[in-house]
Amino acid sequence: MTENIIELDKVNVKFPLKDKTIHAVKDVSLSIKKGDIFGVVGYSGAGKSTLVRTINLLQKPSSGIVKVLGKEFYKNVDGKEKNISVGDLRKERRNIGMIFQHFNLLNERTVQDNIAFALKHSKLKEKEIINKSIELLDLVGLKEFAKSYPAQLSGGQQQRVAIARALANDPEILISDEATSALDPENTNQILDLLKKINQKLGLTVVLITHEMDAIKRICNNVAIMDSGELIEKGNIMDIFVHSTNPVTRKFIGNSFDAISILNSLNLSKKPDAIVQLTYTSDDIGSPIIVELYKQFGVKANIIYSNIEVLQDKPIGTNLIGIDGNQDSIKKALNYLHESNIKVTEIKEEQ
Repeated sequence: MTENIIELDKVNVKFPLKDKTIHAVKDVSLSIKKGDIFGVVGYSGAGKSTLVRTINLLQKPSSGIVKVLGKEFYKNVDGKEKNISVGDLRKERRNIGMIFQHFNLLNERTVQDNIAFALKHSKLKEKEIINKSIELLDLVGLKEFAKSYPAQLSGGQQQRVAIARALANDPEILISDEATSALDPENTNQILDLLKKINQKLGLTVVLITHEMDAIKRICNNVAIMDSGELIEKGNIMDIFVHSTNPVTRKFIGNSFDAISILNSLNLSKKPDAIVQLTYTSDDIGSPIIVELYKQFGVKANIIYSNIEVLQDKPIGTNLIGIDGNQDSIKKALNYLHESNIKVTEIKEEQ
């Protein structure tokens, strides 16, 4: 069984103000496995950044348990608080790299020196620090810019430098807090692809905080949806996209897998005898299902809507089909669909 590298148990974060208390994170429990790319998504103010910053105690919880890399960083249950020591926390934070929306580079230092700066408290000798800085720049595709200054680089390149710097102390966890929010779509995709490459090459666990579901779709394996400080849904990205009925989640995902919304938008003039939503995996996406229904059962099947999404580099197809024929043939056709390796959802009249 894959170990949990991060465990948050009933974490709360409250900010007391003069006349009220802001409950930014409400009783959230979350486990992230080693080597995963885990997305935390929500609208602005949902509490996602506040929650994730409790992982390295940049944000101290009000209550709950924070356990990282098998060590208990924080525990407050029934008002009995226990904290990791300041010295131990400083040491453990080296295992958790962070990148942010703003690159926070030192403008007066070269790109190479920005990375070397993160190694100033390491035990490496000066030559070793230089060599490691160059290796990290090579990893992020910027080796030839070692002697350049941040102002000479594009935003995407500066973020690559920030990633290299975050990797300087060989962390086991990399947290990306809205790191692509200030970038254009092309650079956003390049940074996301780089994070996936780093995850695969170095075995890092990546925690991606974002308000963009497209970023989640591109690289994440699992996702947690937050709204108003609450964790409203979590799970495998395939399951969330295909099966979720939560209204907030569906707003993020859009209507690609939502048969009812699709039908309402189409406003069909003639209703078929049966309507079925088919969700194909990448292995079945080319199967001639529509043709087979007519050949085997004599029913007429028409495609009402068709769409393909790419999740985890795998195409997932959705078809809404209308089926016309006698009830016995339709029943046999639906049984055939249910027995195939395709997710079948019958759209009932009462819906």
